[in-house]
Amino acid sequence: MESLSSDIQVVSYITAGFLTLSIYDTLLQINDEYRLVWKSRWTLIKCLYMWTRYSTFVSIVISFVNLSECNKIATFTTAFSGSIIGVTELILMVRTYTLYERSKKLLAFFFVLWFSIAGVAIWAVTKWISAPSFASLDAGTASCWLSNSSGVGIGLVCYACLLVGETAIVFLTLLKVVRKFHHDKAALLNSLYSDGVLFYLAIWPVTIATVALLFWAPPGLNHLPDAPVLVMHSVLSCRLITHARAIAEEEDRRAYAVNKPFRNTRLSSDAVVDISPENKV
Repeated sequence: MESLSSDIQVVSYITAGFLTLSIYDTLLQINDEYRLVWKSRWTLIKCLYMWTRYSTFVSIVISFVNLSECNKIATFTTAFSGSIIGVTELILMVRTYTLYERSKKLLAFFFVLWFSIAGVAIWAVTKWISAPSFASLDAGTASCWLSNSSGVGIGLVCYACLLVGETAIVFLTLLKVVRKFHHDKAALLNSLYSDGVLFYLAIWPVTIATVALLFWAPPGLNHLPDAPVLVMHSVLSCRLITHARAIAEEEDRRAYAVNKPFRNTRLSSDAVVDISPENKV
């Protein structure tokens, strides 16, 4: 029991550390976020950004709340975290859909892929809820641990689905890179290509480590990667959006500066040049 208590304490420290990382990244991005996201009109991407950025705090903070029953808090945080990660997958899909010039075939593929993954994840979580897998470490503590193997198998199913979805997205991105990267020098497109690949390279080791821990870690460390997976998805997907919008804004400014000498002076005084990222990815 002492070893279990120490393991759960390690998980709590790592969760607190990644909560701090999420807060730190939000503060670093606050200026760009206000300029590129908050000031833009409401779009699907803006809604996805807001949900991904700020619901992450709710999911992590509530895991520290002391409740009388572990299964209630575990059920909520699992479902809530799953919805956040699902939204980050939507962000990646929208970016890839943009790379393919809004292909209807790709849209249909992503529709089937996302709902298939979501369906399997919902089934897995529902099955897990029907067979409680968590127990309190001791009376009066907020610490919970996975008390049987059923939750491990369900966790493997969920993370396998996540890995399949992200692998499909990065494969499509790489396919586009091979076809167009050397022919298209637009900074925004190149950013969409490279950022998508780097996102996968950053998140893939975390997902693999999660699966490994579910297989081989002692019970107290089963949930060690929960906060890292959630925070990494949130931070990286939000940075994908702000980076793409910053590049788009800079390209608009350069284009305006180049074309300004050729504009009719009388007409340009009445013109409103929109360099906001409202219609950008």
